[in-house]
Order: sequence, then C-alpha cells, then structure tokens
Amino acid sequence: MISNRKLIWPLLALVAIVQSAALFDMVRARDSLLKSGREITLAVQPVDPRDIFRGDYVTLGYDISRLKTPNAQTDFPPGAASVGSDVYVTLAGATDGSWTLTRVGSAYPSAVAPGETVLKGRVNSIWRDESAGQTFINVRYGIENYFVPEGTGRVLEDKVRSHEIKAIVAVATDGTAALKGLIVDGERHEDPPLL
Repeated sequence: MISNRKLIWPLLALVAIVQSAALFDMVRARDSLLKSGREITLAVQPVDPRDIFRGDYVTLGYDISRLKTPNAQTDFPPGAASVGSDVYVTLAGATDGSWTLTRVGSAYPSAVAPGETVLKGRVNSIWRDESAGQTFINVRYGIENYFVPEGTGRVLEDKVRSHEIKAIVAVATDGTAALKGLIVDGERHEDPPLL
C-alpha cells in the first residue's frame, strides 16, 4: 500500500509534464504558422458580434465558406462530402491582392501553381436543394472568429457590414490557416491571437 502511494506523485507529475508539453506544442505550432505561413487577405462578411465567455469578437464569413456542387471547380463525386470531412480550397492570387477560388477538392491537390495557395477546411453542414439539383456545403477553416478589445466588437462588425474590412490569414504548406489580423479602412490591425 505504501509503495502505491509513493508511485502516485511521480505519475501525477509525469501526467502534468505531458499535458504541459502538449499545450506548449500547440502554442508553438500556432506561433510558427502566424510568423512563417504565407500571408493572404480575404474579403469578409459579418455573422455574430459577441461571446460572453471570451470578450468581444467579430465572427467572419467568407465567400469560400459556402460551396456549391456540382460545379466545374469541384472534384467531389455526388454525395462524397459529409459533415466533418476535409475540404481543400485552392485560391489564386490577383495583382490587386485579392484571392479567388479556382478549385475545390476532397484531397490536397497534386499540383499547386506558384500564384496559388490551398486552404484546408472542414465540412460544417450540408444542404441539398433537390429541385435545383444543387448541394450547398458550409465549410469552416478555423479563421471565423477574431477577438478584439472589450467594447469594440460592434464597431468592427458595423465596418464589416459596409465591406471595409479584410482578413489577414497565414496559411501553412499543408493548408492549415490562422487568422492573423484585420485590415480596417486600409489600416492593418494585428492583435495577439487567442487559441
């Protein structure tokens, strides 16, 4: 019995170290993505202005968040997309700094041109319009919430509604994306990111 008690404290310490290491690795990976990921800007749309647990935030929507199939830009066979499955969206950069959708697939593309980048998303919901023969896929990329100082969420949301904001997104080579900041009326805002 005494030997079991002696083992409990070292085991608890080991568990605490492993959990701390996992948390540190998550923070390190996100920081690395924000510092070294390819930076792109996307036009945004507002959704919701406040989260009572984490302070003010602006929920952002993107044109690439709602996909339609069948479509010449997608390689999804009918019925292939399901809630929770991965989606890879290829975007092409224009000379004016905007990014437009060129392809959508269920796997990372085999070839990506130098002027393109790929975002990895996850299917959040699917809606089928049987009469039109269309399927609408709602995709989340992990760049939908931008937290701001207390009391400023509504101001930013109003600006998003008038199309004066773009999202600054860092993209890793595997398609993982992180919201780095916002461009408000041409002015760049980067707040420390929250996990």
